[in-house]
Amino acid sequence: MGVMGCVGLIVGVLMIINRSSLTRFMADAQRATFGKAGDKVAARANSGMTAAVGAGFILMGGAMVVLALTGADI
Repeated sequence: MGVMGCVGLIVGVLMIINRSSLTRFMADAQRATFGKAGDKVAARANSGMTAAVGAGFILMGGAMVVLALTGADI
């Protein structure tokens, strides 16, 4: 669980640091995969939501690391 927590922390930090390029990449992937429907979804993408998802990864990863360090059984 500690390893997965560390991975979650790293992924979250990288998502926040690279949020604009990641948002552009995901919007382009939506357009390429789904055509007209993908255009509508891609138009709603913003870097704020990508940062929020990154913050979620950081919170979950931090919780996993704390649980692993304290030896809590869930």
